Amino acid sequence: MHEKSTGVQLTHDLLSEYSSARESWAKQAIEDNEFRNGKQWTDEEATALKNRSQQPIVVNIIYSAVEQAKAMLTSNKPKFQSTGRETSDNKVGRMFSDIMAYIWDTSIGNVELKQAIDDYYVKGMGVLMGYVDPDADFGAGEVKIKSIDPLEVFIDPASKDAFCRDASNIIIAKIVSEDALVKAYPEYEEQIKDCQETSYINSPSESRYGNESQQVTLKRNMTGKSITGERELELMERYSKVFMPYHKIYDPFTDDQKVLASDEFEEYKQEPAILLLSPDGEQILTDPKSVADYLKVHEEMGDEFHMMMDPQTGQPVPMAGKEHLGAIPNSTTTIDVITKGHLVEAEKILVNDIEICQIHQFVSIGDKELFAVVLPIEEYPVVPIMNGWNRNPYPMSDVRLVKGLQEYINKIRSLIIAHASTSTNTKLLIPRGAINKKQLEEDWGKAGTAVIEFDPELGTPVVAGPVPLPNELYKNEADARADIERILGIYALMQGDGQSAPQTFKGTVAMDEYGQRRIKSKRDDIEEGLNQLARVVVGLIQYTYQDEKVMRLMQPNNMPKEVTLNSPIYDDFGNYMGKINDITIGKYDVIVTSGSTLPSNRWARFEYYMQLHQAGLIDQVEVLKQTDVADMEGVLERAGQMKQLQGQVQSQQEEIKKLKGDLQTAQRESLHDRKRVEVKEFEKKLAKAEAKVEMAQKLYSTRLADELKMDKERIQPLADNKQREMNEELLSLEDE
Repeated sequence: MHEKSTGVQLTHDLLSEYSSARESWAKQAIEDNEFRNGKQWTDEEATALKNRSQQPIVVNIIYSAVEQAKAMLTSNKPKFQSTGRETSDNKVGRMFSDIMAYIWDTSIGNVELKQAIDDYYVKGMGVLMGYVDPDADFGAGEVKIKSIDPLEVFIDPASKDAFCRDASNIIIAKIVSEDALVKAYPEYEEQIKDCQETSYINSPSESRYGNESQQVTLKRNMTGKSITGERELELMERYSKVFMPYHKIYDPFTDDQKVLASDEFEEYKQEPAILLLSPDGEQILTDPKSVADYLKVHEEMGDEFHMMMDPQTGQPVPMAGKEHLGAIPNSTTTIDVITKGHLVEAEKILVNDIEICQIHQFVSIGDKELFAVVLPIEEYPVVPIMNGWNRNPYPMSDVRLVKGLQEYINKIRSLIIAHASTSTNTKLLIPRGAINKKQLEEDWGKAGTAVIEFDPELGTPVVAGPVPLPNELYKNEADARADIERILGIYALMQGDGQSAPQTFKGTVAMDEYGQRRIKSKRDDIEEGLNQLARVVVGLIQYTYQDEKVMRLMQPNNMPKEVTLNSPIYDDFGNYMGKINDITIGKYDVIVTSGSTLPSNRWARFEYYMQLHQAGLIDQVEVLKQTDVADMEGVLERAGQMKQLQGQVQSQQEEIKKLKGDLQTAQRESLHDRKRVEVKEFEKKLAKAEAKVEMAQKLYSTRLADELKMDKERIQPLADNKQREMNEELLSLEDE
């Protein structure tokens, strides 16, 4: 008998206690799962129906309703948004939405969420878990999520929180083959082979629906044991909260604040720092770049140096030793290389000892401890999503709420079929002993026939036909079907949740108020569960992705996008200066966008985006994302080419318009030039005519003067008299 360790014994004791406390709930969960899958008649009920020549008909409304609810609630991928708790973290905080989308894609999150929602509806609780896969990404490790069968999860019965955050322990226990365990944990092969088989995982008692209970969810069938000889071992993972010592450090010289574990704090105290002593006073340097620069100076020049003026450049340069003639006065500086531990002891760097709640993971197989580790997260990585939560970890499923209605539908349908069979039977009445009844039954042994013997001496028999079924019976079945879908919230889903429906489509269909409230409650449960899971994943991200990592994810338009995390920065001399997109520091809040997983009316959304596009608020790419265009890249490329051609045509049209204007201007100027030429030519002709007139006038005046002179000379000898003088005066006045 192997001796158990304290941790293994505690796990086994807690598992036994938790298993007995939840036995009733586990039995109900198995019954509800069987009922959903079609096992809806008990053995006694099925036998009684068969004895009455009736068949146990199953009209499985619950199965289709649950499947439809799953499809509608996971119609779209959840969209995560993140913010930094400090202003300086906003830029890096926005990257967490991309990181969450990357993790969701690598984990095939849609499939895991569908399974969790299926368990949520059928078993009353869906369970999601965030974990680190160390072998993914070629051994670099990846953060992933997965769904867990709630029947494998054992929660502290005293928990009263919806996500069991106040539970003292959460245990995941399941049966795994020895070969599978060796492949999953090859470094612990010796412990696995050396452990003993245990039987602490007890399956619930048989359900009321017969012996064919689905115990495969709790224990594996031993089909391979007889062939390979492998053992079936119990794997148990126990999670509990512990408080770990941490040190909160504030460096006033760089205005830097850190929270370090004990081993990290010891390494921090060994980091070098520089104490400079100069005539101006004391200076302490702790930033890595300045410390590296002065360490290099210390190696080259020793503990002291002074400054000298370089005659060629006119710039001060350091020189080893104390000041001397020609040195810059009061420039001697002493370099003292110390550690940050000295500054902590001198209370130059402030340190507060604190305790941080973290998750302790203890893994055991059989009666052997496998390993124990402290996860750097504050919340349990196991996130339950409770359906009918009653302030305990044993919620009621929706299947249990509608089980009576489903049984009622089955019984009505069985009754209807039995009535139809009775109504269509052919009744053959024969006198007793008139013919071989057995032979007659074989000849008439067809569906819908019956052979009845009677004694003619007792009178003619009276055969009473079946009473017709009332129409209200068929209506009752339809009402029961509608009640199941209404309780599960299917009506509100089919018509669009009022909280997420586009404004133009609200009120177009009469909403079922009860169903609407039910599905809103479901949506809130799932979204809060995803928010809790996101808080867990953020802590795992900061722990896992500490080195540089390039993530490639597909955007909604099927275009790849690369995100680089923790990219180191070096100066021109190769000195490390820090990281770009350093996600390992700070606190970040990541939540899922409300209603992002629900369906939406595609055409209404397309019209809404078209209105935004026409208003110029979004571009063509965002509109195309809302369509089913397969060759989006080709459309965008052709649209770009068409836009370029349109730009060229527009520029050419403008050039043609300009040329037309220039041509019209030139034509007008040419016309004006011709007119000016014609006017000039006409002016020349007028000037010539005017010159000729003037010359003719002068010639006439000259000829007239000559005639007057000749007349004067002819009359000169005449006597001088008054009449002559008067004539001459008159002639002189005319000349003037």
